[in-house]
Amino acid sequence: MRKFHHFIHRSAPWLLLWVAAGLMVPNIVLCFTELGCVWGKFANILFPLGVYLILLSLSRKTGRTALLMIPFMFFAAFQVVLLSLYGESVIAVDMFLNVATTSYSEASELLANLVGAMAAVVVIYLSAIIWGVFAVCDNARLPRSWILACRKTGIAFGAVGLILVGIAYGVCKRYSFEHETFPINAVSNLIEAFDRSFESKAYPETSRNFSYSARSTRPANEREVYVMVVGETSRALNWQLAGYGRPTNPKLSGMPGLTFFPYSITESNTTHKSVPMLLSYLSAENFNELPRTKSIVSAFKEAGYATAFFSNQPPNGSYTQYFSEEADRTIYIKPNGSLPHLDEDLLGFLREELADTAARKKFIVLHTYGSHFLYRDRYSKDCARFLPDDFIDASVKDREKLINSFDNTVLYTDSVLSEIIDMLKRQNCRAAMFYSSDHGEDIFDDERQRFLHASPTPTYYQLRVATLCWLSDSLLKSEPRFEKALESNRGRRVSPQKSLFPSMLQAAGIESPYITRSASLLDKAYAPTPTVYLNDLNQALLIENSGLRTIDKDLLAPYLDE
Repeated sequence: MRKFHHFIHRSAPWLLLWVAAGLMVPNIVLCFTELGCVWGKFANILFPLGVYLILLSLSRKTGRTALLMIPFMFFAAFQVVLLSLYGESVIAVDMFLNVATTSYSEASELLANLVGAMAAVVVIYLSAIIWGVFAVCDNARLPRSWILACRKTGIAFGAVGLILVGIAYGVCKRYSFEHETFPINAVSNLIEAFDRSFESKAYPETSRNFSYSARSTRPANEREVYVMVVGETSRALNWQLAGYGRPTNPKLSGMPGLTFFPYSITESNTTHKSVPMLLSYLSAENFNELPRTKSIVSAFKEAGYATAFFSNQPPNGSYTQYFSEEADRTIYIKPNGSLPHLDEDLLGFLREELADTAARKKFIVLHTYGSHFLYRDRYSKDCARFLPDDFIDASVKDREKLINSFDNTVLYTDSVLSEIIDMLKRQNCRAAMFYSSDHGEDIFDDERQRFLHASPTPTYYQLRVATLCWLSDSLLKSEPRFEKALESNRGRRVSPQKSLFPSMLQAAGIESPYITRSASLLDKAYAPTPTVYLNDLNQALLIENSGLRTIDKDLLAPYLDE
């Protein structure tokens, strides 16, 4: 024990260096992964290092100063994990919001498959904290010579860093110290995330007086049923209907009344932005109106429809939850972050709702779990067609198994959607089902080896999503213009965020000032607008200006043509 205490005392300088080095890991990696001014990159190393050294030399009690650096370690550890996932980009506002709206079960599934990144975090940062605790308990002290050397070095590095910042502003266009210096940029994004979170909490009050002024143009006693299915993480790349080589859509393929839109590009790669846009009249250009807007559920309610919202996602205090609570009947089958159900469990609630014929007109939203990671937990055994699917962790070496399991999720979605359509067919009335995924997913698809979604800079794989609709024979016979419009529009560029709202209301014969005819896929006046992306700062950018790499632009090019 004496030897251990002796080691703790003698290793005080090494603790200081270990903490400083660990905190600099993200800065060094970001200099290689991010585009930008070379002067700014050097400033991003020297200025933070100078500040860290000054802070670590505030006291000779190195354990105390090491523990005071825990907030910085938090940001550094978070950044290391994200770099292991995406290979680039600082912690974004959306990433902080994703953490706040992710359930424990989702988080544990993901972290359990990031063994390498978590091991690095433990080795670098948890070890520093434990080491610091022992140093505090043993009252370990730095030699005075170390304190003076660290202070002088820190001041010198900080001063040179500030000079480089000045040069960067003078030489480099668009340079921003706040946005290109870690962890200042991460802290700034965290503050913005808190602001948005507080804004969402005020939603019930800020949206209270909103109205779509919606009204039905059809007889009140006529039976009509419309179902909106919100998908999760289902990229079009793996859909047979989009030309994929595997039979992932055996039931939907060739189904009468069904239209698939292969040129569908989402306006956000994050659930907490994409889904509220799918469920309202909003799109990237007017997304900041979200706190003052109600959902498509309210539009149907105003038009005299009985409404229901059934979700396989956990309630998380997001706008999507607020929207769900606008319905006459709201059920979350996965409460309190419990283990997820299969999406087929939503069908029992749909069947029950359809059996209740007291209300002649019904609008129902089904929020699915779709293809959300962990893929192999998202489908039943009879849909485990593509094998092997028993991957150990999310890694490049297991990509074949990951793809197999992802394809099985698409096959399962095919089965669920076809069952919904069969239920609607049996209603023998005007009916329609619209489906779109919120975003896609990276699955180690190219040399960048990126995985998952919601990265600060999107990719082709995250943006191209599955979107389709099915209209009943009764609806097509009464509205033959819909079939002609769908035939004309199926091969055109589509933004589901712009098109689902007006298309569903037009299918139901509902009029509202918020319907844009040129965005409706059921209208001959449909005219696609330039493809945009809602970035981390809630700015609607043309897709080519959204931070896409050349490889993604090339892959997207065929889907952006008219």
